[in-house]
Amino acid sequence: MEDAIEPIRNVIHGSGLYALIVAAVIVAATAIISHIVTKLITRIMQVDGSPIPASSIIVNIVRTAIWVVGLSIMLSACFNIDVNALLAALGVGGVALSLGLQDTIKNLIGGLQVTLLGIVHPNDHVIVGNVEGIVKDVSWRQTVVKDFENVVHLIPNSVINATTVSKIEPDKLISSIVVLNTDGRDIDAVLREMELLAKREVEKVAPLEKDPWLLVTQIGEYGIWAKMRFVLADTTNAREARDAALRAIAPYTRNNAETVLLDEGLED
Repeated sequence: MEDAIEPIRNVIHGSGLYALIVAAVIVAATAIISHIVTKLITRIMQVDGSPIPASSIIVNIVRTAIWVVGLSIMLSACFNIDVNALLAALGVGGVALSLGLQDTIKNLIGGLQVTLLGIVHPNDHVIVGNVEGIVKDVSWRQTVVKDFENVVHLIPNSVINATTVSKIEPDKLISSIVVLNTDGRDIDAVLREMELLAKREVEKVAPLEKDPWLLVTQIGEYGIWAKMRFVLADTTNAREARDAALRAIAPYTRNNAETVLLDEGLED
């Protein structure tokens, strides 16, 4: 780096104002390069089959690296600051600082492991402890999981590394929306009966990995809407399993309301 910036240092040596102008140019160039590179990486990550997972931690690391290099060049070229000596001094103080940031460092390293080792990716359907939902992002500190009640859970990356993580393949998740007819009965009791009936009928045609469960999603013009989900161990008879589940719970749905079927897979 020293050889590359020596000509710049010679030109601006002795001119404080010119040094500030060059510093501003270097900062602006760094910002532009950072923007272009991070946009390019983000676009690459969004391509199907990309080897780079679409996690914000990758973008943030690249952005930070670009700024570190840009600011190092600026300090050395414009203000004649020995960056190596500065980094050495920061390294000594960093030991003490790291003791107070153990959790942050642990989560950062955990985030890199989660991302680079492919433990989880955005859009994965996961179960982490008592949390089940869809992974929305892996940042430098936490993994963001949105459950099926639209609650967002921020799980520290260190917890992801230390906890058993179950991943459900998208095509194994069967989902349907129905409009309930409770006839004034307790909603929870009706939902439990529907779950038991659906489980009994689905097991006749396909093995279950996770039993059916229903969640009320809204109360609308036509009544109470609920979302039924279950996970198959084998998707060979997926259509038959969905049909069996819907037939089992049909007596609990409104006769005059259209039943909406969704193969949601990775939807919220």
